[in-house]
Amino acid sequence: MSCLQTILRFIIACHLCSFIISLEQRSGKVFLHRPSNILLLMADDLGWADVAFSPYHNEPDVPETPNLDKLAHDSLVLDNLYSQASCTPTRGSVMTGKYAYRLGKQFSSFIMTSTDERGPSIKFLSEELLEYDYKVHGVGKWHLGHQEGSLPTQKGFDSFYGIYYGMGSYFDHKGVRHTHKDGTWLHNLGNHDFHYDHKNGSTSTFTETDDDIGIHSTELFTKAAVKRIKEHDTGMPLFLYVAYTAPHSPLEPDESIAAKRNEHINDLERRRYAALVTQMDNGIGEILEALEEQNMRNDTIVIFLSDNGAALVKSCWDYVGGSNKPYRDGKFTYFEGGIKSPALIWTPWLNADLRGTHSKALLHVVDIYALIKLLAENNQGATVSGLFQRNQTESVDGGNYLYKTLHGDHSGRETILHNLVLPRNPGEKAPKYCSPTTGQPDNYGVIRHHQHKLFYGDLEEWCKSDLLTEPCPELVFVNGSAAMLFDLESDPYERVNIAADRLDVVWQLVSMIKEYAKTAPTQWVV
Repeated sequence: MSCLQTILRFIIACHLCSFIISLEQRSGKVFLHRPSNILLLMADDLGWADVAFSPYHNEPDVPETPNLDKLAHDSLVLDNLYSQASCTPTRGSVMTGKYAYRLGKQFSSFIMTSTDERGPSIKFLSEELLEYDYKVHGVGKWHLGHQEGSLPTQKGFDSFYGIYYGMGSYFDHKGVRHTHKDGTWLHNLGNHDFHYDHKNGSTSTFTETDDDIGIHSTELFTKAAVKRIKEHDTGMPLFLYVAYTAPHSPLEPDESIAAKRNEHINDLERRRYAALVTQMDNGIGEILEALEEQNMRNDTIVIFLSDNGAALVKSCWDYVGGSNKPYRDGKFTYFEGGIKSPALIWTPWLNADLRGTHSKALLHVVDIYALIKLLAENNQGATVSGLFQRNQTESVDGGNYLYKTLHGDHSGRETILHNLVLPRNPGEKAPKYCSPTTGQPDNYGVIRHHQHKLFYGDLEEWCKSDLLTEPCPELVFVNGSAAMLFDLESDPYERVNIAADRLDVVWQLVSMIKEYAKTAPTQWVV
């Protein structure tokens, strides 16, 4: 065979392969691309108006985030990715693909004073990825249980560097305890909470480290993530979970950043808060640069989100520098400001016409689990056919909506169950964590279906809570329970309760909540 014939056969084979792939795509059997690595970046209490790429807010005092801005310009920005209203529930949903109500930790978070905070025995994403030969590393904030059996390296991670609890001092790395006395929240430094854990075969080694006291946590987390990238064997796929504690309280930025950056922000508290955001952004830039240096960037999917909206209630935190504008309220509430997450996703195979654009697809953090699981399956040669082709099953709530969005299908979800809390046992008190007045209600649900969002249940006292920055719209009582129904297309800021005018929608959504309630546990699944 002549050299020319060999070349012609090669060209024909390439065109035939391209034709077959195109045909499979048109027939619905879509073969996935093959990025091996996944970088999941999570901010802590970052508000909607705390990054420039979030639409609608037009705020002049947005923190400087040049690396996220650059990434957003080349990514698909997710305008309707919803989280849970606080730290632990969102992290649990990402790691399991399940709505928080299935895990029994719907509205509160693990705190240092707890003695029985064991995470769920459900298999985590980090454990499932090991089955696909991933190296799995975690950096930053865990907040998914700090008792034996619930620590990161016992939940699949090959290593973990960071804190177990929800918050801590950025410089001396002591956990912060919340206590309430005489109407005031006190923020006392607790035990040292900084760990470097690693797994050797089936054995985990847990090491509490104090070598880096005096160095800002954000800097330490960035260095640890970069180290993991540089030491990674590129012959294996990498899942790197970097969960920054910034910009969560306490207000302890790197003073050099606070002094030199964000000079356009006049409010001192907002500017110091912005320094925490900017320092996190610096770290993200270093991590992306490390991927470039190791020739891993074009084999890596990058996902960025916040675990919930910014905290706005000063009685709960030592500052309220974040902003969820133009949406109402914030962390610990299921109004839009508490659960609408600034988010984006970058992939090497994202079509050029989608880069730098915004998707309005309705999505939930459980869909991140579904996407990552799908990508792991693909590394083993699987196809989309038959994988996550459902809205809901008994085991997983995440669906392939995010994957479809990345390929130009922005239809998204029809429904999100934002929260569901069943009545407590007789004599059992509702937690008042971060709310000395009313705490969180029992016996209520929050659901989104198409453009309608319904709050339904025992909401009277909660609507007077100090968790809210403004009163609820006037409640409408339906069959003895309080209802708030909003049309988010015409009323995205949740000002007008239309429950009295749309009882048909109220009853439709109540029936959906009741179906979910049939599968709801009342505590962590153990």
